[in-house]
Amino acid sequence: MLKRNLGIIVLLMTCVSMFAQENANIYGVNYFKPKAGQREAYLSGLKDHTKKHHSKGIMRVRTYSVVSGEKAGWIVRVSGPLTWADFDKFQKDTRSKAHMEHATKYVQPYIEERIGTMYWRPVEDLHFNPSTSEKPSKMTRVQFTHLNPGMSGEYYELRQRYNEALEKTNSDASFGMGHLVHGGERHAIYATFRGMDSWAEMNPTGPSLSSRFNQVHGNGAWGRFLKQVSKIVKRSHDEMRVYMEEYSSR
Repeated sequence: MLKRNLGIIVLLMTCVSMFAQENANIYGVNYFKPKAGQREAYLSGLKDHTKKHHSKGIMRVRTYSVVSGEKAGWIVRVSGPLTWADFDKFQKDTRSKAHMEHATKYVQPYIEERIGTMYWRPVEDLHFNPSTSEKPSKMTRVQFTHLNPGMSGEYYELRQRYNEALEKTNSDASFGMGHLVHGGERHAIYATFRGMDSWAEMNPTGPSLSSRFNQVHGNGAWGRFLKQVSKIVKRSHDEMRVYMEEYSSR
């Protein structure tokens, strides 16, 4: 009996330990604006810096060029998915003597402005038919939504109805949803991330979203949806990012 009880205790402790483990689901995002006329010098230094200091383990990074939106011309670097504990190690590495000296000499002189780090977490319940490929898409359309105070719950329900309309009308749409959890405006910011291979995919196919919505939620549902959007959303904007393989390590 004692052995049996000990076995149960060990099993329970193992389960608790498994559930207590932190999920690697945080992404660190930084924007960099190269100085006028210094983009090529910046990218040259960045390429070497990525090879020397961001090519292994938790230091690996994806790099994108922003080609539309208010930050067109900027560079975005994305690290993750990592745990919060991983970011302690990440910061320790970036503050090491070798890392800092290389960045100071070959990268920082060509940067006019930096925004970040901002920390994002996926909202898996609001994904729709997300890609399961570990390879990055050639392009990523990012649509940001800034909410009015206290509207996160209503926004969540709104997005659920949005996804339901897509699902029940067999839409081939595919996107992930993320939530800014630290390093930005005080009020909630969400974003959808849609992988694309070309600009041609911007052309809509199939029934319009309004017709899908009315079909699933009833006549007039789309109009009611838009009224709720105007109440919940403070502002929205988007940008297109183009993956830069030469300056990435994942």
